[in-house]
Amino acid sequence: MEILLCFFKILIFLEMGYAVRHGTNLLWSMSPLVNGKARIVGIEGDPNEWIPSGNVSVRHISAPHSAWQFRGLAFHYRFKTLYWSERSKQRIQGLMLVNRSTTTKTIFTGTSGSIDGLAVDWLSNNLYSVDPKYNWIKMFALKENSTEDPVYKVVVKTDLANPHGIAVYPQKGHLFWSDWGFFPKIEMSDLLGLNRRTVVSDNMLAPRGIAIDYKENVLYWVDSHKNTIESVQFNGNSRRIIVSQAGAKFFGVALFEKYLFVSEQLDGHLRIYDKNTGKGYINYQLGYIPYDVTMYDETLQPGNSSACDELKCDQICVNMPLSGPRCYCGDGFEIQEDQKTCVASRLFMRPAHIYAINDAICQYPANFGHMSLKNVTLSKQCFIKTRKGFMALAYDGDQRMLFYSENVTKSISKVQLKRGEYTTTIVKGIGVVKGLAFDWMTKNLYWTDSKYQWIMVARPDGRFQKQLITENLVDPLGIAVHPQRGELYWSDPGRKVIEVSALNGGGRRQLPVADISHPNHLFLDCTSDTLYWADSGLNQVVSYDLALGMASVVFKYQSASFYGISIFQDYLVWTDQFDMNGIHIADMQTKNKVRGILHPQTGIALDVIAYDVLNQPILDVACGDNNGYCDQLCLGLFNDSYVCACGTGFQLDEDLRSCISASVRENFVIAADSYQKQLYQMDLATGDVYVIAPEVSHSRPIAVGFDPVRGHLYWTDNDNSKGKAIQRVNIEGRSAEIVKALSKDSVVDGLAADYTNRLLFYTDTGLDRIQVISMDNYLICKTIIQDNLDEPRAITIHPLKGLLFWSDWGSEPKIELANMDGSKRRIFLNLSGEAWPNGLIIDYQENVLYWVDAKKNTIEAMSIEGRDRRLVVKESDAHYFGIALNGNNLIISDWKTNYLKTIPKTTLDGGSSNMKQLGPGAFSRLNGLASYNSTYLIKGANGCTSVFSCDHICIPLPNLKFVCACADGYKEMGYRCIQTDENATSIESQAKYHPGSRASSQYITYPDSGLSKGGIIAIAVVCVVAFIIIIISAMFVFTRWRSGRIRHERLKDTSDNQVDNFYRITFPDKQQESVSFDSGFDQYDQAQRS
Repeated sequence: MEILLCFFKILIFLEMGYAVRHGTNLLWSMSPLVNGKARIVGIEGDPNEWIPSGNVSVRHISAPHSAWQFRGLAFHYRFKTLYWSERSKQRIQGLMLVNRSTTTKTIFTGTSGSIDGLAVDWLSNNLYSVDPKYNWIKMFALKENSTEDPVYKVVVKTDLANPHGIAVYPQKGHLFWSDWGFFPKIEMSDLLGLNRRTVVSDNMLAPRGIAIDYKENVLYWVDSHKNTIESVQFNGNSRRIIVSQAGAKFFGVALFEKYLFVSEQLDGHLRIYDKNTGKGYINYQLGYIPYDVTMYDETLQPGNSSACDELKCDQICVNMPLSGPRCYCGDGFEIQEDQKTCVASRLFMRPAHIYAINDAICQYPANFGHMSLKNVTLSKQCFIKTRKGFMALAYDGDQRMLFYSENVTKSISKVQLKRGEYTTTIVKGIGVVKGLAFDWMTKNLYWTDSKYQWIMVARPDGRFQKQLITENLVDPLGIAVHPQRGELYWSDPGRKVIEVSALNGGGRRQLPVADISHPNHLFLDCTSDTLYWADSGLNQVVSYDLALGMASVVFKYQSASFYGISIFQDYLVWTDQFDMNGIHIADMQTKNKVRGILHPQTGIALDVIAYDVLNQPILDVACGDNNGYCDQLCLGLFNDSYVCACGTGFQLDEDLRSCISASVRENFVIAADSYQKQLYQMDLATGDVYVIAPEVSHSRPIAVGFDPVRGHLYWTDNDNSKGKAIQRVNIEGRSAEIVKALSKDSVVDGLAADYTNRLLFYTDTGLDRIQVISMDNYLICKTIIQDNLDEPRAITIHPLKGLLFWSDWGSEPKIELANMDGSKRRIFLNLSGEAWPNGLIIDYQENVLYWVDAKKNTIEAMSIEGRDRRLVVKESDAHYFGIALNGNNLIISDWKTNYLKTIPKTTLDGGSSNMKQLGPGAFSRLNGLASYNSTYLIKGANGCTSVFSCDHICIPLPNLKFVCACADGYKEMGYRCIQTDENATSIESQAKYHPGSRASSQYITYPDSGLSKGGIIAIAVVCVVAFIIIIISAMFVFTRWRSGRIRHERLKDTSDNQVDNFYRITFPDKQQESVSFDSGFDQYDQAQRS
């Protein structure tokens, strides 16, 4: 009879509709069973009065329409504000309980809609919420009478499975919450989510609402599956069951003095018990489904926030009981030196969803399925918008690094996810990379390439690339890595399979799943050992238990063509194309689609990742610390072991850990790879590739030149961060040294080694000059041309003719010619229209100059006399850089391929069919080339052949003449070079002087010997011929056991892909809008669900 009486009283007062007023109230939220509006109901007054008497005054707050659903409740008594979570609009709101106000303030929009726990820290003015879908606990700063949007900070985001209730004890600095996930428990931490520990976890099924007894230091909770009300001390002791009632489905709990107020959902009850004895006082039957319950009373929030108020924090204040108040910043902001002011952080917020749309890479917050889309445009969400054909994505959560592939530039790049950072290209010459995966434990990057039909691995800087799988692949696409299991997974829609292998490519097998149509991208949950894949052919996403070997459909949507997929907490995120082009999200538990963001006319939605460090947990891996003591690559195996592996050009040593490289001395080509940061030598007889000087750290090697006389390789490094330089090393990789340190403005794209006269020529397009260095004394450096140079690049020399050629890709592209001392400069060939002349090489046997043009994709030839110009080859898609000659074949580097090319030098009229791949496709960005074949050494004499009397250097000139030259800062006086610049480096005399001899900077003359002019000439001819014979014989013997020869030519980008081109991450102006969201996507999704 008492229950019925209470039932009728509640109904009567609900209909009266009196508003809840500020003051002592028992409040609870509830929703109608069928039709009607949700309400927050309050029993006004002191429970010590209305519980014994049974006379209650009931007031309520009614929802504006039936779609609303109030859930969690909390209050700030001094602010006179009640807070609630609202399910339909996924938000947290507040309402001041004064003057019958109906004006709500939205604290946050973008919750999951399933928040049942709220709590207020009244000393720091912060509101806490738990979200069981996103599995995090957020803290919101509350500002009294503020119109600004509150900032938030995620304080707990790990090891949460289904958090529900939350309570705060500001005086002691405690935060408590319940979690009824797979391992039910109640935990506590400090007010910032730190110092976390478990209060109780034994014998629990579904702990829900919690409440604190501030006087007794006791925590109370309800268990909806055990049908109990229990309590425990903060240290986990003295646990007891207060109420155990079969059939009850307890949900929320509140405490006031000796009374416990509990909502019960099965029968729609509000029950009141004695906290000490468990005695039941009143059981209100509501006729609604109740949710949270709270006691709104001043005595439950003693004290004030004056300590935080005086600190005047910009955003968040947290008053710890021991350390006192301190300012903090919300997520996306960082504190300044004054420890009060907050500014926007450069770091990208995480977790977040990042996806590629071909023209751009874009991001949305982790809660994009529920966030407000007001004033949101696609343009504002995209942070790299350079239309490079972005396809595949991966990330290193520890380093906040994003990896992505570019189909237009055929490259893989990386960028740290900070505003204002630059991108760096790490792999070049790829085919079509649709899938990337990063092993965050061993720091290896894997990718699929559907054009070359292989799977590759490299270090995160692109070095030590290795082909893992090259056979029986048709269209490899998605890829995922499990570091702990040592397994690599990939999809191949061309063969309709999902495959797995060890991380070294061994033990390859298909997953035993029959129902596969068109598998696309993969997602691997390493915590649960579950593999997911998108199948656009069957319109579904499938999960596969790696331990049990069982597959199941986790989400099916008939109108979806699932392509990229990712999972964040309870949500599945995928990309779709065609009419549904965009990013979509669904709740995997309810099997309902939450939202789709469409941009059907903009981009092509491709790969998507959940940028969340929690998706990359710390695992026990076989490689362990120190990369398994492997020199280069450590690759895990199935049996908790690993193998060491080596990149291109290296071989594994006998210790099975070290990577070594050999070398050849005959018939080879040397190439500089600026992306793999190596100098490669290829044996032209076998195609084998070796690394020269692997111990030398390269940054961006560009130009190369080879001295076969001493077996030295010269190269340039144009990386300003580590110091630009021209360097030299023995062909076996020993005795590396710096030939010339360059200024930060220097860009040396071309080298030419005149090994017969011991001279090294180079172009500097940064300083616009051409200089020559003595190979025997690096201190001797002379500028031979420094006027009217625009963008000098490649350079080549003809020592027997005393001629120097160089290309200039500036505003008036051309190839120029001069004597080797820079005199008699003239234009060899004006290149009409747009042209990018790069590499040059001379055929000494035929006296023909060959050059490559990166703009026109051509290779041309012309005699050094300027006659008989002809087209060798023209390709439709190329970007030539370096060129070398070996026998009758030209060797070319092409930025758009990952291999060298070769073509007979006699090819005519653009015969591209004669262009062949040379060696393996294992490179990234090949630049300068130098080739050597002892059969094709320079043979003959030049003007410096028999000159030993130049103080610094002898430079050959045409017609067997020469000139003695002095280093910059010196002037020739007689036969000596005298220092004229006090800042010039002191150089010892190089000449061997003989009385009466004289060599000057003029063309050489001879003193009167008393002989006739004809006699002098005859003697000179005999001497020269004899000397030539001796030199040729010596060189022939020498080259039988040594290596060496060639030239090379090089680069400096002129296309829109400059050398290591960078793109700055920018965020568009807030007023700028380009592609807006499809206004009908929400309606479409709702129609599909209905």
